Amino acid sequence: MEQGFPSQILIIDDEESILDGCRQALEKSGYSVITSSDGAEGVKLAREKKPEIAFIDLKMPNCSGMDIIELVSRDMPDIVLIVITGYASIVSAVEAMKKGAYDYLPKPFTPDQLRAVTKRGIEHRQLKIEADSLREEKERMEKNFITFVSHEMRSPLVTIQQYIESLKLIAGDILTGDAADIISRCEKRIQNLQDLVEHWLDISRIENGTFSQAKVPLDLTEILEHSMDEMNPLCQRREIILEADHKAELPKILGDHESLLRVFTNIIGNATKYTPAGGRITVRTDCDDYYVYVRIEDTGQGIPQDKLPFIFEPFFRVHGKQERQKGSGLGLTFSKKIMDAHNGYIEAASQEGAGTAFTLKFPRLYEL
Repeated sequence: MEQGFPSQILIIDDEESILDGCRQALEKSGYSVITSSDGAEGVKLAREKKPEIAFIDLKMPNCSGMDIIELVSRDMPDIVLIVITGYASIVSAVEAMKKGAYDYLPKPFTPDQLRAVTKRGIEHRQLKIEADSLREEKERMEKNFITFVSHEMRSPLVTIQQYIESLKLIAGDILTGDAADIISRCEKRIQNLQDLVEHWLDISRIENGTFSQAKVPLDLTEILEHSMDEMNPLCQRREIILEADHKAELPKILGDHESLLRVFTNIIGNATKYTPAGGRITVRTDCDDYYVYVRIEDTGQGIPQDKLPFIFEPFFRVHGKQERQKGSGLGLTFSKKIMDAHNGYIEAASQEGAGTAFTLKFPRLYEL
């Protein structure tokens, strides 16, 4: 019972004796009871009254109890559904629970059995509400924490970077050997932290819907060539061949140019970290009647099979002997969220020691 009001129970059953008996038993225990002998009317009552528990008979004359359960559980997930049936079986109970029922009560049943199931249902609902509330609070705190920490980190990082630049200007040619190496390492670490902060903020913006995306018709080939131009100097320094195999006249997609450019550079950049000198990164495109595909594959060290399911999780990194540079652990998380925002799909296939392939799938745009 919530806020001093009796818990409201809905009973949908075509037998008047069941309705009367349940009403008397539950009202004596302090519950408020509404009843219906018609399935459609029962669904209407559930929508209007929003009871805490609904008992639903599986065998209704003009309406399937399973259909009622499926409809109510989909549209009103806070209502705890309990099946009443005179032909209870494991099969029917399991099917009802798959559709959203919490428990079942076989006929004939005693008032004590009815009250016990009702009490259990009320407790289950309260626990579910508390769990949902805690989950929402946790998500809110995580979002606030990420935004707060990121903003608080931005300013001192910029200041440190400016001090290092000033130090290099003041010192001039004095910084040689170990001193120059230390300054260079500091700059790289600061850049890594700045990248981490920016990824944090971008993921936070995507999740709360404030990440700016201007979706327009796009030529994926042009974006891929742009990303390859950006990554080619790095590949040349690391003696990695970066090549393209594009399908001619690739259909356009609807998307945001800048965020997709970052997705492709993220994935190609990851490949450079794990592909040895003399290796190869290939960017392929293809399409069918419904989708446009981009496949980025490398000849690197690959990802262990037990790590593959977690690569899109925040801060998850696959450590390896050939890893050249540590990343933020958020690049693939960002890429996955951007693909979700484009109603697309990204997956990875890999074999340890034989390379990794990322496949990105975009809905193709049909222009009138």
